[in-house]
Amino acid sequence: MLRPAPNQATERLPELVSAVVCTRNRGDRIASTIESILVADHPNFELIVVDQSDADDTEAAVRRFADPRLTYIRSLERGLGRARNEGVKHASGHIVVFTDDDVMVPRPWLTVMSQVFLDHARVAVAFCNVTAAPYDTSAGFVPAYERQGSAEVTTLWGKCGARGIGAGLAVRRSAVLDLGGFDRLLGAGGEFTSCEDGDIAVRALLAGWHLYETDRVAVVHDGFRTWAEGRELTRRDWYGIGAAYSKPIKALRLGAVIVVLYEGVWRALVLPIVDSVRRLRPAGLKRFWYFWRGFFAGLRTPVDRTTITFIEP
Repeated sequence: MLRPAPNQATERLPELVSAVVCTRNRGDRIASTIESILVADHPNFELIVVDQSDADDTEAAVRRFADPRLTYIRSLERGLGRARNEGVKHASGHIVVFTDDDVMVPRPWLTVMSQVFLDHARVAVAFCNVTAAPYDTSAGFVPAYERQGSAEVTTLWGKCGARGIGAGLAVRRSAVLDLGGFDRLLGAGGEFTSCEDGDIAVRALLAGWHLYETDRVAVVHDGFRTWAEGRELTRRDWYGIGAAYSKPIKALRLGAVIVVLYEGVWRALVLPIVDSVRRLRPAGLKRFWYFWRGFFAGLRTPVDRTTITFIEP
């Protein structure tokens, strides 16, 4: 029997993927991020922008895009953990892919990131590479994360070497909902000002899910910081990291001690000393102080021992 040639009517679209951009006070600069996502090569996706801005200029920039795939959400809450939860809540896809509002994504970004979850049934959280846009290296830096090769991480010890960042983050929606969502007190603008991305990875591993990192695709980060801004970023990041990784200990998930020691001793203390001995630019011992300040602040904050999330006041 002859079969009809495939066409748009008979071919089945791949499963819907949800892209989410969380933003605050970005204004017109978010337009470049939106433009890069809307030309993605994935044939079936939606884009959700969650806006926590104080003024209306970011909303005006988003509203200029007359694309039915784009949904704009104005949120009165503050904090990146809360914004990511808004994105997950409104997402229609089983896979939710996040990037930041100062990032350009390549056309295969959604295809590559969603394929990770199709190929690896136990993966709940995935990260891609984040490269830096061109900048003046004498004036400052751009936060980035690059690894060689791809790997599925199944243990907390493996998480120590897998330190992907939220500008290139994707999650399995059902798994994140089962985990209780992103921690609402974590992330830029929150009570603890970082690590909502690392936290969801650790909590997924504790729940028996896997983590995946890939170098098959990279987004480009245009988030330049001066060295002075970098010192403030160090304070925010390491305070948040310390708070995030106090929670499993308080919840008596003591296997997470390896992550605490790796971040709070090896990376925050030993590596800066080694860099100083080698006469490299030291990372600064202040991050050791910030980590442990955050850690003990986290221990003083109530935690839901089932979801391993902070309990809001």
